[in-house]
Amino acid sequence: MPHIALAEYLEQRRALVDRALDSRLPDTDTPPQRVHDAMRYAALSAGKRLRPVLVLAVSDLAGTPLERVMDAACAVEFVHAASLVLDDLPSMDNAILRRECPCTHIKYGEATAILAAMGLIALAFDLVAHNAEMFGCGGAASPAVRHLAHAVGTGGLVAGQHADLDLTDRAVSLDELEYTHHQKAGALFLASVQVPAYLVGLPPDEIQVLESYARYMGLAFQITDDVLDSHCDHEDVGKSTFASHLGVEGARSKVADLIAAATSVLEPFGDRAETLRDLAEHVRTRTA
Repeated sequence: MPHIALAEYLEQRRALVDRALDSRLPDTDTPPQRVHDAMRYAALSAGKRLRPVLVLAVSDLAGTPLERVMDAACAVEFVHAASLVLDDLPSMDNAILRRECPCTHIKYGEATAILAAMGLIALAFDLVAHNAEMFGCGGAASPAVRHLAHAVGTGGLVAGQHADLDLTDRAVSLDELEYTHHQKAGALFLASVQVPAYLVGLPPDEIQVLESYARYMGLAFQITDDVLDSHCDHEDVGKSTFASHLGVEGARSKVADLIAAATSVLEPFGDRAETLRDLAEHVRTRTA
């Protein structure tokens, strides 16, 4: 797929996801109004939507209609949005801005922000179960929900955020850094292929291939974040990153190796994985 075609693909998929997110979020007229307003603020803010787009790409791979996994795509993005709300809190990264807008806790207060994050995570699980039931694949609900839960919990985002809190103002090894990012960023990339793969009924061997791809992608995405943040004076002050360990060029070389590995594991899919390969290249070359 040429670069312009990928750009168009991403734009179209983001638009689909944004409409789906909006339609699945609670209305602000429904109590508790302020929590629902904060949920919408957190989930509908400008974003790359790469994780839900990855969910849709798995549907493309399987040759199934996108609507079959749209609830799951929204669920993954709601978990991602909730993780950012929590990540920004004063007790975590103590951020003021997120994507050049006030963080959710700055706009709504810490208590409401935490409740909004909890609401988004609960909605995510509800959507995955609904997704399975709606398309008559109730048996897929259990593994899909289980993998999403693993991504959220102490085997994923929780572990990664806990480790991330210990990366500042001390010497950190590359192994520690890689573990942190595999958990914090990689876990949700992994869920972004696992959840739809179970919902569309892909065989175990194909799910294993997608899992390998997602692990490479998640780490590569986080390292590109480190590279981009290295050009911003206010980002990652005093914190160990791949850019600070390897230098910017060394970090870019690491990303190139990871993307090459992600692309290589897709070989069994042949042309079916064209979009997944292009998404990997997008992660390597992204500038924002």
